[in-house]
Amino acid sequence: MRLEKLPYFIDLYETRSYTRTAQKNYISQTSVTQFVNSLEEEFGVRLFDRGTLPIQPTAAGKQFYRDAKLLLQQYERMKAVLPRLEETEARIRLCFTSSIDQTILLPFVRGFRERHPGVLIDVMHCSFRDASQTLWIRKCDAAVGIDFEPEYTAEVQTLTLYEGEYQALVPKGHPLFMREVIPKEELYRFPLVMLAPEVIGLSYQGMIEHAKLDGYYPNIQRTASDFEAELFLILTEGIIGFAPDNCFPAEYEGELRRIPIENTNHRFRLEMKYFAGESESLDLFVKELTTYLKTQ
Repeated sequence: MRLEKLPYFIDLYETRSYTRTAQKNYISQTSVTQFVNSLEEEFGVRLFDRGTLPIQPTAAGKQFYRDAKLLLQQYERMKAVLPRLEETEARIRLCFTSSIDQTILLPFVRGFRERHPGVLIDVMHCSFRDASQTLWIRKCDAAVGIDFEPEYTAEVQTLTLYEGEYQALVPKGHPLFMREVIPKEELYRFPLVMLAPEVIGLSYQGMIEHAKLDGYYPNIQRTASDFEAELFLILTEGIIGFAPDNCFPAEYEGELRRIPIENTNHRFRLEMKYFAGESESLDLFVKELTTYLKTQ
């Protein structure tokens, strides 16, 4: 079995289409068929029922899919980790998930770079949902986000950067626009917009659970692919969104208000997850960041 070809099987399982799998991997449909056939021959099982359209996985195929995804993630992790063991250059790879992360970290990072000019800091952006796996496969040394997936971050350390609550983003013209505080029973009478679950991962279900703790089930009428799209829906469709209490799109001043929710359970914790003891540069970064946060 060729590990680098496992995406062929995974994509076929998820799309149920030889054509789409071939297009996604820039190979021929014949190559996809040959690889799946070789897997079935190697393991002595049928992975797909080809007698139905679209094709359906067998029980063995479902199990192989679960194991293949884990195996591929471990393979990608090894490819990322092993070359790093040979590096001598002082470098920190930092993953962030939102502009809030940058707002909190920028002043500190500027000072850190002045004090330690020999340490390079690479940054990359990923979604809330992908942050946990990005760290687990070692594409970064530290990741900043909310609601990390525990199965991928059990081995890492945590530094809390900020704790706060979500507030309502209310557009001009909405009945609640002039409120200074919104009672929960009034908030949940109106349709809401949230970032999509494929973007924020566990945070989506977390927001629903927080609403239930408030005593209501939220009427999530629309979902958005990013914060900018969410703002567009709030302003054009007159529905309420959510934003952290330390973030407001200043360019919409007068058209949008961020209003506290009375006695809400919509709270969040912005964290940095990192691997301790593997990099002197990262350990120094965390130590100084910890001290910096105590002064803020």
